[in-house]
Amino acid sequence: MSEFPAAVPETIGHALAFNLRHYAQQFGVDNLSGADLYVDVVSALKWVHSVDPQRAVYVARRALQDAADEGDQNPVPLKEAALCLRHSLTQASSPYGRWSQEQAHAFITAVLLDVR
Repeated sequence: MSEFPAAVPETIGHALAFNLRHYAQQFGVDNLSGADLYVDVVSALKWVHSVDPQRAVYVARRALQDAADEGDQNPVPLKEAALCLRHSLTQASSPYGRWSQEQAHAFITAVLLDVR
């Protein structure tokens, strides 16, 4: 894995988990899969991916697990969180552009296969 300052990927993961929780509360879990996450959060994850794809999988996995933590008052189901992230990755974010459906699907598949 690349040498990011420890707090950077962790902060991106926390922001992603917070965004997923916030949107699940705002739009409802049933409408989460079509919601666009904050573009800055998605761009940050794409940045990590551009430097170290394996680290991006780890960051996304931890964020999805954090959002789905059943110890929270309003956990976000893993499937809906993953679908929302997959959708958001296909939206434009500068300077990383849009990911194709196939690229986003492959990334989310890698994330879900890494879930422990």
